[in-house]
Amino acid sequence: MTFLHIPRKILLCCLALVLALPATAQATLMPIAATASVATNDLSFNFYGQQLQVAKLNTIRVKSVRNHDVNQAWHAYQKAGADAIVASLRSLSDELGLNDWFVFQLVRKYVDELLPESTPRDRVLLEHFLLVAMGYDVRLARTEQQLLLLVPFEQDVYERSFIKIKGKDYYLFFDDLEANLNERSVIYPCDPIKDDGKRQPFNLLFEGKTLKVRSGEDKLCDLDDGQIHIVCSINPSIIEMLSDYPLMDIQCYATSVVLPQFHQTISEQLKPQLEDMSQCEAANALLHFVQHVFGYNKDANQYGRYKVNFVEENFYYDENDCEDRSILYAVLIRSLLGLDVHFVEYPDHECTAVHFTDCFTRGYGYDYNGDFYLICDPAYIGADIGKCMPKYRAMRPAIKSMSTTTMNADRKTALQPVIDQAVLRPNHAMAISSFPTVEVPAESTSDAPE
Repeated sequence: MTFLHIPRKILLCCLALVLALPATAQATLMPIAATASVATNDLSFNFYGQQLQVAKLNTIRVKSVRNHDVNQAWHAYQKAGADAIVASLRSLSDELGLNDWFVFQLVRKYVDELLPESTPRDRVLLEHFLLVAMGYDVRLARTEQQLLLLVPFEQDVYERSFIKIKGKDYYLFFDDLEANLNERSVIYPCDPIKDDGKRQPFNLLFEGKTLKVRSGEDKLCDLDDGQIHIVCSINPSIIEMLSDYPLMDIQCYATSVVLPQFHQTISEQLKPQLEDMSQCEAANALLHFVQHVFGYNKDANQYGRYKVNFVEENFYYDENDCEDRSILYAVLIRSLLGLDVHFVEYPDHECTAVHFTDCFTRGYGYDYNGDFYLICDPAYIGADIGKCMPKYRAMRPAIKSMSTTTMNADRKTALQPVIDQAVLRPNHAMAISSFPTVEVPAESTSDAPE
């Protein structure tokens, strides 16, 4: 017996998981009459405010969650064929610029509309069949009363229960419309097909595509801190799509580009405003911009839950927090100045650190691989680059690269005050106390970090 691995941050539930594959899982199927796979009329369904049409599939009822009945129904779909449906879903996903997560949502919304009055097991089984046909490594499992999907991701996902199968994390997804996990539920595998090793996990990053789902009027955003001014707009459908996105590591949000044209628009406005500045001057201007143009609010107050914003979301909401600002600032520094950025993570706060190459300034930072990284805190209102909130100066934060692979998830780095990187760079041969402390100006204030 294997027990559920509980993800960090939130303990969702306790599950006893039985992973020994039943001998009947690959049992010989009894003959079942195949039905035509596609009817002549199309099904219209709502996808985040946009109406889509896909041909209707003649559906098959799953008698029970017993392995035998599940296998019969799944292979009946396989025999009948659903090539036209799969091709249509793939075409829509390409047309709308969907990444793997939203292909998953597209299939689920199609099935929900196709089988609104059916049992949860009917919907989950059809979702599994279609996703497997599209090449995804989705597993099927069951409790005593319902079916569920086991979904692997390329990235770590938080605040969602998962189990391990052959060393890989599979996250639990029950039926959208009815089913919920009971704390006493025991989960059994009931995959109707063998794993051929060719199916792919879901990639949650946004890479090389543009989400093109649109409905309603764009929201205009006009941001000005007195030195930097930008104007942009974003469609509410994009915000709805991102609102319940799986929680990932902070680097995943920073490296994802949901709307490439949006990023380009922001960049084209900012570049001429920064062109006559040194790296430090530009980084300071961008830091003050991010500090002042948004209101500060904790996730619990704003969303009623923990949430991390993609870059685009910050321009729709009027408020954000330290993580959201750090992501936005890191993206601006990397894209506009071409500098390397780290995320600096405390138990209750997040900020950034930047490696400058053409300027030196007073402030707090740390050495990493022979380079000095200067603290830049977008949530420390009024603070320049190099300023660190007093309560965090003696702490040893976790340092993460902007890469989607965590550079040093467990490495703890002490912040070191410096006065001149060119001459007095801290190193292991010199005591930290030998460097003068750089005080933050009294007039600088701080929004309370989470």
